[in-house]
Amino acid sequence: SRTVGAYVPRRGRGVLKQIGESLRIPVCEACHREIRGPFVLALGKSWCPDHFVCSHPECRRKLLDVGFVEEGGFIYCEFCFERYLAPSCFKCNRSIVGDCLTALDRKWHPECFCCAHCHKPFGNSCFFLEDGKPYCEQDWNTLFTTKCCACQFPIEAGDRWVEALGNAYHSNCFTCTVSGYFTISPTHTHTQRVKIYIAK
Repeated sequence: SRTVGAYVPRRGRGVLKQIGESLRIPVCEACHREIRGPFVLALGKSWCPDHFVCSHPECRRKLLDVGFVEEGGFIYCEFCFERYLAPSCFKCNRSIVGDCLTALDRKWHPECFCCAHCHKPFGNSCFFLEDGKPYCEQDWNTLFTTKCCACQFPIEAGDRWVEALGNAYHSNCFTCTVSGYFTISPTHTHTQRVKIYIAK
């Protein structure tokens, strides 16, 4: 089974502060000068009000009134984040501006990363991969595991099993239909070709 990773971009708003509210003189994150008047505080850093802007070079929109998205140590307006930085969902190709799942070396909206058979989203649950497609545990067991012909339960990794008469059996389920005893005796009259396996 495999698991997924989750990522949520960090969003926030700057707060306008006055010098008297701080014990130390703030230094602007953008111009690196001491700020002698009102300043913006966000992400534990300080900015001159005119320097608290979107980091995208073609935008430079003031962020005090609209909030920001932090990505890679820089702050962006929501529009620039969505247009230039947000990852694209592998399934729907739309920008992922909220929760983002990483699975199979790809990015997904949580609702887009789902079982290839039942189409239920995985959330943070584990999944099973078959032919490059993800499956929930229930569907993977139903579709891809070998079932014991006698008990109908899956033959799982590490189980001892028997292949006989074109069917698969757990070794303890393979019994004589006449006596009810387990037998793999070549002298038994009902036994044809029998192969014994240990599932891997």
